[in-house]
Amino acid sequence: MLPVLKSIANLRSTDGFRAFLAVFMIAIVGVATIGLPVAFGGATTTVEAAEPSPEFKSYDSVAQVDSQSEPADDIYLGDNGSAVLHYEDDSGDLNKIDMGMDVSEGLVHVLVVDDIEDPDEELESANFSAVLDQQGLSGSGSMVMQQPDDLEQLDVDVTGEVTEDANEFDAEMSGTFTSESASTESVSTNGEISATADRFETSGEVSAETETDDMAAETDRYFDATLKETSNGYTIDVTQEQLVSEWSASQWETREQAKKTLQGQYGTVAMSLGGTSDIEVTNYDFQNESAGQSQLTLEYTVTYTGIDSGLEEQLTEQLTADQSSDLTRSEAETIATSVTAVDLEKISFMMDESEGSTTAEWDVAIANYDELTFAMFDLMEASDTSGQLPEDQLEKARTAIEAQQAADLESTITWDGSVEQTSSGEASFDATVTGDTKNWDAYIDELESRDIEPPNDVTFDLTAETDGDKLSMDGEFELETKELAGQTINRWAESIKNSQSSPTMSSETEEFVSALEDSKLEVARIDAGIKEGTVRVEAGARFENMSAITDTVSDSMSISGVATEQTNETTSMYVYVDDMDGIDTASATKSDIEHLSVVGPETTVHEAGEWDEEFPEVDTDSMSEYLEQSNGESGSKTTDSDDMPGFGIGAGLTALAALLTTLVLRRRP
Repeated sequence: MLPVLKSIANLRSTDGFRAFLAVFMIAIVGVATIGLPVAFGGATTTVEAAEPSPEFKSYDSVAQVDSQSEPADDIYLGDNGSAVLHYEDDSGDLNKIDMGMDVSEGLVHVLVVDDIEDPDEELESANFSAVLDQQGLSGSGSMVMQQPDDLEQLDVDVTGEVTEDANEFDAEMSGTFTSESASTESVSTNGEISATADRFETSGEVSAETETDDMAAETDRYFDATLKETSNGYTIDVTQEQLVSEWSASQWETREQAKKTLQGQYGTVAMSLGGTSDIEVTNYDFQNESAGQSQLTLEYTVTYTGIDSGLEEQLTEQLTADQSSDLTRSEAETIATSVTAVDLEKISFMMDESEGSTTAEWDVAIANYDELTFAMFDLMEASDTSGQLPEDQLEKARTAIEAQQAADLESTITWDGSVEQTSSGEASFDATVTGDTKNWDAYIDELESRDIEPPNDVTFDLTAETDGDKLSMDGEFELETKELAGQTINRWAESIKNSQSSPTMSSETEEFVSALEDSKLEVARIDAGIKEGTVRVEAGARFENMSAITDTVSDSMSISGVATEQTNETTSMYVYVDDMDGIDTASATKSDIEHLSVVGPETTVHEAGEWDEEFPEVDTDSMSEYLEQSNGESGSKTTDSDDMPGFGIGAGLTALAALLTTLVLRRRP
């Protein structure tokens, strides 16, 4: 509990915008604190001492108290091996803090509410809500804040989906902001990328305009090159215009010298690959200019022959000699041949620089690389001598490529954008990006016919806009997939194993990670927000087998639950214990239990039958209802505009990770 109180106190010294970011940290710390009660117990019930001794509600699942946990302020002994541990903390002026856990029902929950300072009033409201369950992950959020001083206008709209019927997205954004630069500049670009299982195409252009000066003419140049594949090699047609300095003029001042210079540049490539090259200069002009510079204009064609065979031989030798792979010469030759089998249908590039203006254009078409793709799978398998690459994953990847081929799947991305800066100190931008996939439904059918699970359904939507002096943002995200909660916790556990070598991993950590995989997380939810100077964080989770985790915490005491109670500036935590290390609590005194770490010199032990106290009860119905409030199967919470909205999805997973990690961190050597 103490880390939560300290974290909230730290918020009081931050400004409004930082307070918004702090919501995420509060969420993480808040949920992590659920692990603190885990170190002492599970869920609670209201208990009254009966004469001659009290009885406590018991649960089938057992959680165990950390053998090195902090001493309790009070211990109330029962007559059947049970006890209630009482811990008290000064919560200051914290508005509300409520924590609880019920091990038998696998429930954990935390709620923190407090006021924060926002002297600049930059942030008016912000929140996020995220739910992870066995049907998927969903989240939503929004934020309203004062418009930043340097932002004049902003409009962003991003949407996308991946479903059985479509795989597409669309993004539009525009805005204006102040700039410190006094120059006039502009940049614009547009283009397209299209890809199938065996063909890739892209074309587009980029242009830029800048203020000119007296030196601008010295950078004027033009270059245009097109590469094409022929029956026995390749040709490159080039047109270039440029200024030549005095020190390099001798390389270009005659047609013969220019051809010799070009032969040296291009011939080196041919020689290195065991081929030949030929240069044909079709247009040549060399004019002396002032200031020791000359203007060169060239048009020429480079013809390569015999390169493919040389490239195949070199690749075969390198792959065969590679000690990290287990390739025969025949397999290496197959891979090398697949490289040269790729069709370079067209590769062209043009760049024109003149008087502060630069333009670049490209047009590329490459085909028949499917053989190379499959050859790369063979190379990965041969190189994986340690068995780190799962064979089934490689096989699924192969099958997915085959499904793309069978469905003639084609993915396309197009873009168009510009940025312009004026001398008046304003900069504006405008951009659109779209993505679409043809024959997507056929691809899904092909995957299913090959017993491959199709991609998970994903939808997302993000908007941001300025209105008057306000900036607002809204976002939603939903991922639909079966058993995601369980898969997430298992993968997180695996990441812990993989991040630590076995010699350095403690036995306690190893035990915890194994228990983590057995806990079977069913659902986790987190909501956090700031509104009108108040921060509110609520989080919860449910496990099918919570005791799989809590049993790893201690061997001394079994507990059933935890609850908190707040009175004025004091927060009390009550831990329900089912078994005090096998001690007969009906007749025990402090001396009988003082060997336990929960008993300290200042601990007051109330013997069985000598007390009459009523303890708070964890409202498991409300905890369950909080986790079950949903919008559809994914479990995402519906948020009204008047409520504190939600923003961010990753924080939910991080909070859950913090919750579980605390179980290990609470253990002391």
